[in-house]
Amino acid sequence: MQGLRRRAPGALLAAAALAAALTAHAQPQGAKLRIHVRGSAQIDAVAWNEPGGFVVHGSVVDDARSAITEQPISIDAVTSGGAPVDLPAAEACAPAGAGAREHRASQGGYAITTDERGGFCLRGRAPLADATLRVRFAGGPLYEPAEAKIPIEALAAPLAPVILRIDPPVDAIDLDRPSVNVTVALRIDRSGARGFASGAPFERERLTVALEDERGEKLAEAQTGGDGRARFELATERLAGPGQGALRARFDGSAVLAKASVSQAVVRYAEVTLALSRPLEPARAEDGVPIDVDVTSSRGPVDGGVVEALRAGESVGAAPVAGGKARVVAAFTAEREGTVPLTLRYVPAAPFWIPGPELAVDAPIAGPGVWRQIALAAVVLAIAGWVLGGWRRAPKTAAPGAAEDKPAAPPGKAGVRVLGPSEHATGWRGVVSDAHDGTPIAQAELTIVVPAFEGSGVVARALSDDVGAFSIEAPHRSDARLVVRAPTHSGYEQPLPPPSQLGVALITRRRAVLDRLVRWARRHGAPFEGPSEPTPGHVRRVASRNQQHDVELWATRIEHAAFGPDPVDERIEQDLGASEPKPGAPQLTS
Repeated sequence: MQGLRRRAPGALLAAAALAAALTAHAQPQGAKLRIHVRGSAQIDAVAWNEPGGFVVHGSVVDDARSAITEQPISIDAVTSGGAPVDLPAAEACAPAGAGAREHRASQGGYAITTDERGGFCLRGRAPLADATLRVRFAGGPLYEPAEAKIPIEALAAPLAPVILRIDPPVDAIDLDRPSVNVTVALRIDRSGARGFASGAPFERERLTVALEDERGEKLAEAQTGGDGRARFELATERLAGPGQGALRARFDGSAVLAKASVSQAVVRYAEVTLALSRPLEPARAEDGVPIDVDVTSSRGPVDGGVVEALRAGESVGAAPVAGGKARVVAAFTAEREGTVPLTLRYVPAAPFWIPGPELAVDAPIAGPGVWRQIALAAVVLAIAGWVLGGWRRAPKTAAPGAAEDKPAAPPGKAGVRVLGPSEHATGWRGVVSDAHDGTPIAQAELTIVVPAFEGSGVVARALSDDVGAFSIEAPHRSDARLVVRAPTHSGYEQPLPPPSQLGVALITRRRAVLDRLVRWARRHGAPFEGPSEPTPGHVRRVASRNQQHDVELWATRIEHAAFGPDPVDERIEQDLGASEPKPGAPQLTS
């Protein structure tokens, strides 16, 4: 992968999401760890009536388009009104002259097993009028259940089943490039071609294949060549904006070939560019230099994320992005009038926004006015007189809420910062927020725990409100710990500071699992690490080439958790940590 723009995860809903769910409690000596492994499945199928019967043909795959082989599926039928349909006897499709095992309908419908390619084909001995087939995969230890409803089309002649595959898979699309190449392979399954001689030639050339997106909008058409492949140079301007989506290849059939379709989950990326909205005006550094920034991509204004200002690598201000705009106030200390170099960078809130080059700006710093200089000189003289006079004064207590006057920039990592003394000598209060974009986190649970021989050791507990604020009271103990958990953010724990005002920052579980994979890849080095920051898709492909199946499945699960539509809960995060591949893998090839 080449830069963050190339951080293409593989299939977003990468099935084979095999979960290693280790027991949460300590195992008795000699007991075996129970590993629970389940991924998702997808059914692609077509069905039609023909003289004397009907045919249903399809395949069962995971979301990485790998075949789910030798697994039982069931098939039944219902009318358009939802009433069950009486099913005739049926048989598995077979080449001419080969024996075909009969499948009689039972209360649960037909039962058939997928072949070594994940395919299935069933031929009924009577047509089905006004019917829709329900194809069900019950799942099992390795896969979640799946179901597809397949309408039955009326055809005048027997048809040969067709199988489509997007090959190679397209799991990410860079919207900043003018086009993306997509190849769809069309294969004819002669085993299901009843009425034709075994091995009879079927023309795979000049067959029209259409390409659609997840909205059902037709993107392009192409004809297959002599190798049965339709090649597309798809203009990215035809696609929707950055985010999760899908590509769907569709063949509408012919006089002798059945319809077929296949879907591929994708994620669309775009690079984010920063530019000054207007020239910077002189301002006093301690008061803050306002910087108005345009945040755009090739698809227009960007929503979400944060623009952060850095001085010598240290954060001096940050602001959220809305409608392609951000106003950052950079506050720092400057000793003299002049210009101070700052760097602006974009911190994305979603993985499909790719930070572009950082923007370097020179912030003009205004010197103090005449009266301000006189005031500063007076202060210096007063301090000098105080020191020379040997005065000793007790430090003043900061006014309650003083630390809240100016919000701190998001720290970019999980942690607890002491912002000032607490209003109450025995309590803690503050705000829980996202470590990257600074948004408040509601319903975060803060718990104070102490060592205990019996019970949980919990001495106090509180929840943050809708704006992330919390207040918790308990006697302070030096051995107490503060534990913070939130619905969508990774938990954090540290020793409890003295009673004070706190700023608690958490990172999302999606970022946490991605960070885990990056650290793992960097520990193992090339070829997992790659030329830039590693991603799940890169690690998965390297592991697949080298038959590192445990690494491939783990990277697939990371990919699904980080980029999939489902939320990442605490159990999934713990499972991904427990199933991280251990050192000692064989030497790999790049």
